[in-house]
Amino acid sequence: MKILVTLKAVAENIPESDPEFLKKIFFGKNKNLKINKFDDHALEEAVKIKNTDKNTIIHTITIGNKNCDEILKKAIGKGADKGFLIVADTNKSNDPEFVSKALSLHFKKDNYDFLFSGMMSEDMMSGISVHMTAGRLDIPSFSGVTEIHSINKNEIIFSRETEGGSVDKISAKLPAALGFQAGINKPSYPNVLKMIKTDEDSIIITDYKKIFEKKESIKVSSVNSPPQSRKAEFIRGDISEKADNFIKILQEKKVLQEKK
Repeated sequence: MKILVTLKAVAENIPESDPEFLKKIFFGKNKNLKINKFDDHALEEAVKIKNTDKNTIIHTITIGNKNCDEILKKAIGKGADKGFLIVADTNKSNDPEFVSKALSLHFKKDNYDFLFSGMMSEDMMSGISVHMTAGRLDIPSFSGVTEIHSINKNEIIFSRETEGGSVDKISAKLPAALGFQAGINKPSYPNVLKMIKTDEDSIIITDYKKIFEKKESIKVSSVNSPPQSRKAEFIRGDISEKADNFIKILQEKKVLQEKK
């Protein structure tokens, strides 16, 4: 069995409302990268399958700048057999059309049984790439997967969470694409020795232009803070003064009526 796990490299820490930091992400200048947490859970599910079936082969793939090879090393340390880095700028790696095209070509070439992915990315809050890839491959795809019950040669049975917290139990023919929910397992720490032993045969780096020529369909031209729409007001004084001042504010805002 062959599993392709898609990994996205995201920033270690993403502070809220910091446009300068976000520019580093969008324009490929951030070097402190980690595996997108949703993808990390997908990788752990693949490793669990490999632990029960030693014939399972796990490949990981990511799209981004050359710094992204670090997350592929971490994936090998967690149990993956090989990693593939498709070198492209950040606009392309955040473009679902571009990503799905690259992933589908790689999937076809190696005849995988599964495409595993997190159900969304932490930075862009997007989860469409796995489904667009499946659409190009004409295979079934599912999001919100929480548990794999069984796998045989031609079928997988699993559960997925849907609207309102209800759970569907589904069987699907192989090959299939699954987008995993966060929190369904505890991702393992990478084995440092395995990471150190990774070489050019373990991580294959290819410029996207050697695979296909494609301009991005979206482009982030700027990143800005949202405009300030409200101003905070601090109420000072003792409890009685704070209560009186709060009532005055509510009356001014027409939330409370003034006593006549």
